[in-house]
Amino acid sequence: MQKTLLNYRMLKLIHGDCLEEMKKIPDESIDMVLTDIPYGEVTKNGEDRAKYNGQLRKINKGKADVLTFDLNVLLKEIARVSNGGVYIFCGIEQIETIYSFFSNEKDFKDFMVRLCAWKKTNPAPSNGQHMWLSSFENCIFAKKRKTKFNQSCKSSVWDFPTGRSKVHPTEKPLALFEYLVKSSSDENDVVLDMCMGSGTTGVACKNLNRNFIGIELDETYFNIAKERIDNSPEIPNSPNCGQLPL
Repeated sequence: MQKTLLNYRMLKLIHGDCLEEMKKIPDESIDMVLTDIPYGEVTKNGEDRAKYNGQLRKINKGKADVLTFDLNVLLKEIARVSNGGVYIFCGIEQIETIYSFFSNEKDFKDFMVRLCAWKKTNPAPSNGQHMWLSSFENCIFAKKRKTKFNQSCKSSVWDFPTGRSKVHPTEKPLALFEYLVKSSSDENDVVLDMCMGSGTTGVACKNLNRNFIGIELDETYFNIAKERIDNSPEIPNSPNCGQLPL
């Protein structure tokens, strides 16, 4: 696969493997990481759920939910390049791995860590006649000590509605990502999303005058992300934005 690099005034979109591309980023050069990694188990268990003869709706996120990298290797790269807040939306089976890494990893002792959640104020009614609605998604938040955090005494549960017109099966609401970007970065900071998907993090960064590096392996979603970010409102170039570290 030929890598595609698109340069914007304050944005870099990379069509390539996240682990390989992150190796090119200098240590502690990223002010904030905001990413939604593939959860893995939803698609994997789809066939098992379907065997209940209509009692449960089959849920299949396709390639968007397939984990294509070693999670522990990714976490080490995130910790290496980070110099601030880290948000990783993840599946239930991934919580312990991610939380334990930032709590116990010997080479990266400077992180504080918290389990957070996005509470969907309008959850989909899927299988609601058989069980409680799936109304929240998990996110591990970690930050290096004495780095910026632009909130004060706010809940770790974030109430936002889901979007109704998704271009990606696991797409998060733009308003939620804008809230998180504002919470852990300032204008002209560098934000990284190594599992860019349909580009929601990039749109949030462009709207809020942040520098952005987005990496996506899937060519279809890379092109979708490029189009979304291209079509979001243009912002004036800042004289303080400098060069992105990649």
